[in-house]
Amino acid sequence: MKRETPLPSLHCRSHYSLLAGPLSPEDICRRAAEEGAESVGMVDRANLYGLPALYRAAGRYNLKAVAGVEFASPGSSRDSLPLFTFYPLNREGFARLNRLISRFADSSSDPVELLLKEGWEGGRVAVFRPELFPRLLERSRRGLVAALVWGLPFRAMLTEARRLRIPPLALNAALYATEEERRLYRILRAIDENRSIQRNRGAEQEGLPPAWRRRCSPAQMAAFFSSLPDALYQARLLAGDAASSLFPDSYVFPSFQGMRPEEEYQRLRGLCMRGVRRRYGSLTPAVRRRLDYELDIIRRKGFAGYFLVVQDIVARCPRTCGRGSSAASIVSYLLEITHVDPLACDLFFERFLNMGRMDPPDIDVDFPWDEREKTLDYVFAAYAGQAGMVADHVTFGSRSALRESARAFGLPEPDIGPLAEAFRMGESGLPPYLEATAKGLLGIPRHLGTHPGGVVISPGPITDYTHVGTSPLGRPLIAWEKEGTEDAGLVKIDLLGNRSLGVLRDVLTLTAPLRAGAGEPPLEWSSFNPLEDTRTREMIEAGDTLGVFYVESPATRQLLKKMRCGDYPHLVIASSIIRPAANRYINAFLRRLRGAVHDSLHPAVDEVLAETRGIMVYQEDVARVAIAVCGYSPAEADSLRKVLSKKDRSLRLPAFREEFIRRGRSRGVAPKVLEELWEGILSFEGYSFCKAHSASYALVSYRLAWLKARYPLEFFCAVINNGGGFYSRQVYLNALSRAGFPLLPPDVNRSAGPYTVERREYPGGALRTGLLQLKGVEDSFIRKLLDERHRRGPFADFQDFLMRLNPPLPDIRGLIRSGSLDGIAAGVHRPGLFWYYFHVSKHPELFIAPAAPASLGDYPGEVKLQDELETLGLLVSRHPAELLRIPEGMYDCDVILTGSGSIPEFPGKRIAIPSVLVTGKEVRTRTKKEMCFLSFEDLEGIYETVLFPEVYRRLYPRICRFCAFLVTGTVEQEFGVFQLRVEELEPLDAAPLDSPKQVCQYWPRSSLEHESWNNLRSLDGNGGSDFSGALVR
Repeated sequence: MKRETPLPSLHCRSHYSLLAGPLSPEDICRRAAEEGAESVGMVDRANLYGLPALYRAAGRYNLKAVAGVEFASPGSSRDSLPLFTFYPLNREGFARLNRLISRFADSSSDPVELLLKEGWEGGRVAVFRPELFPRLLERSRRGLVAALVWGLPFRAMLTEARRLRIPPLALNAALYATEEERRLYRILRAIDENRSIQRNRGAEQEGLPPAWRRRCSPAQMAAFFSSLPDALYQARLLAGDAASSLFPDSYVFPSFQGMRPEEEYQRLRGLCMRGVRRRYGSLTPAVRRRLDYELDIIRRKGFAGYFLVVQDIVARCPRTCGRGSSAASIVSYLLEITHVDPLACDLFFERFLNMGRMDPPDIDVDFPWDEREKTLDYVFAAYAGQAGMVADHVTFGSRSALRESARAFGLPEPDIGPLAEAFRMGESGLPPYLEATAKGLLGIPRHLGTHPGGVVISPGPITDYTHVGTSPLGRPLIAWEKEGTEDAGLVKIDLLGNRSLGVLRDVLTLTAPLRAGAGEPPLEWSSFNPLEDTRTREMIEAGDTLGVFYVESPATRQLLKKMRCGDYPHLVIASSIIRPAANRYINAFLRRLRGAVHDSLHPAVDEVLAETRGIMVYQEDVARVAIAVCGYSPAEADSLRKVLSKKDRSLRLPAFREEFIRRGRSRGVAPKVLEELWEGILSFEGYSFCKAHSASYALVSYRLAWLKARYPLEFFCAVINNGGGFYSRQVYLNALSRAGFPLLPPDVNRSAGPYTVERREYPGGALRTGLLQLKGVEDSFIRKLLDERHRRGPFADFQDFLMRLNPPLPDIRGLIRSGSLDGIAAGVHRPGLFWYYFHVSKHPELFIAPAAPASLGDYPGEVKLQDELETLGLLVSRHPAELLRIPEGMYDCDVILTGSGSIPEFPGKRIAIPSVLVTGKEVRTRTKKEMCFLSFEDLEGIYETVLFPEVYRRLYPRICRFCAFLVTGTVEQEFGVFQLRVEELEPLDAAPLDSPKQVCQYWPRSSLEHESWNNLRSLDGNGGSDFSGALVR
């Protein structure tokens, strides 16, 4: 006799109920598999965020997944039972559930009323409150079941269900399985409710979920419901009736203007032929072969509509940069979605699309950052009801896990920061209860965010495929993040804002008058192509790429100096080879670039990696090696490439490694070679780039580098006005100052809102600070000022300014202290302007005041300097490093005090340089210890340093607290490029400021709070987070 399978658990809540569940889909499925179940159910409150993760976990354990969504009255306790749970059985029920969730999320309506309007055909509704039956029966009896909960009395529910002839359903409404998980649930609820819990003995049970919320065993379920075989039967019936997947069988592509697939294809082909004439002039045999090959795949896979929709979006903005693997497609190039010739650059189309590839193409397009919103407006208007932004499931990282745990336990805020750092650094000594709780929180979803640019467009109502909420910007937001969106069959289009495209646009505009004056035509966005320019190449070889998009980071500038190859192909390589865990291969590439002889791993490797001298540089190199060495098909090789970037790669890579080794050995490849190749493949874990992506960005980089080489003032003006790049605004101003360009203060008669270039009084050009740089002056007042000046002309004097604008005190204070009114002060010093303003404000009908008393002198220079820092957030009158002063005896007599420009003169010597901290990057060694690369700046330029683990650990508190140092270390050289191995960082005072603390208090905040610090180090193991907040304390 066949043994009956264990009863399925169908109502276990997961951590996707956002701070109302501690269990992951992996936990739920693993326990079901351990119990011998064939199916598993997961239920979350008013969402299906965890559905893709549930299907992935169930697949790993060979289980059938049953999904449900519970609905409760708005404002009800998360611990209480829901009103009902909706289990979709098929795609019709799934669509109804999506609409129900979407409407519930958009209102505070009664979920029962929404259910009655939507209906539940295609689903099963488990009702937890007997009083709801009369309302629901008015619509339909079919699909209703009465929920009987393990551990709770059910006589009243059962009596009512039998009276109304509604079948009972046995459920275990589980929140936790172990006592540890029960306590973790308590912490999650405290975090959600922003309260603390008591740790004294009398409060141990406070906030804990009740015992009936525990996940019970199948035997316990069967025993509890032993007198109700029909309730047990309904549980098995529900598991059997539910579809194995609610997702579509194939990928869902948008439809273009309602066309049939063949119509879409014919339109796509016609657009490509027109593109051939624009891009190539004529249809050459090579272009025809590539185009026919790609169009054949696109037609057979039904992707034509997708390309047409993307082209329709891109056509709305003439200034774009298509990137990612789609840049390897000649179809994308001909449609002007991308701008790199895939034939000339030998781009690997199969990385983007091939017949064996099961996942859809993914087209990424960048727009100027300030034009992207208009593009999104068009998308959501043209595809209303069919489009949504991709979500981001924001999880607890190590810092937030520790901080939130400490707050939940009631620890005072001053104590939390040091504990969080100790936890992040892996130090012992944390209270055991706190460390265990923080570790338990790691990876649990915290809240829903929005993907930076991912958009999905469906052929019909988007709620047929996902439920939709509303993003903070008011746009439709789907349920899943990038990976879940792909699992659900939805095809993502990335529409991202890129500040450097705004820079490129603005520099072309700024240089047009200069070129016209020189008798040269203006540079055109579509045809500007400086790839053969010698001056640009030499600048890139020197690493002089500050401000140049994609290649201005310290690591990239150092690499460019080491390579000494600034042509476009090598720039593409340089921008791809830098990635986590690749330092060994970077050095090998540099040696080979300089002619070093190396042993061949395998003839096939030499052939497919000839361009990069046998080193795997691009994502597709993983696939190429797997195909050439181990005989993988393109689809199999692409699966290997993709798993390296997955969140669960640690679980999946062992099987991939075993298969790689097995197939290689079957083809006679030596085990040592295969192990070496596998190590190279692992260097692509986390993130890496395909060649097409880097080629697209490197084209933008080369254009910007050409402009910087010829128009540095206009270039940096555009960089600053578009929000900067990798570095702070102060760093770019310092670069202009070193290049000899005057930096001019803000002026109410000369400044615009943004920074501007002035040439009338400065033949070589100067940069004028914009009024929008002012802190504490309302933007609305600046707009009023500029409108008044445009309408009636410049301000004659301070009295005229007051009469025309009647500025409020906060705005006049910022204008006076910043020096913005010095130009109309008619010799009156700043305290005198305040004197005049206060007298006039008392007698507005006079607009005249007595002269300021002679005893009222001007502010001293140090006060003006502090005012400049406070009102502008940076310095334009002085280089910040000019303020540094070194106390006597601060450095050893055997240390050479020098500037950064002299570093090459002292190889192997100990030197000291008074400097300002610019940016930094924390990395982990192979032994998982933190070390750091820091960039510093002095009057002579920016230089790079390295802090090895022991030094970094010792100096870390100073780095967090201060930003001006006497940097002491030993000069090291690698491939002809110098850096300083730091031994000591002594905080410096800044004249006229009084202490290192004031350096941080008054130092340009933009230098400290800039985005580059957000990528300084990894708290969560993913390559970047922020410790700039500590720097400005």
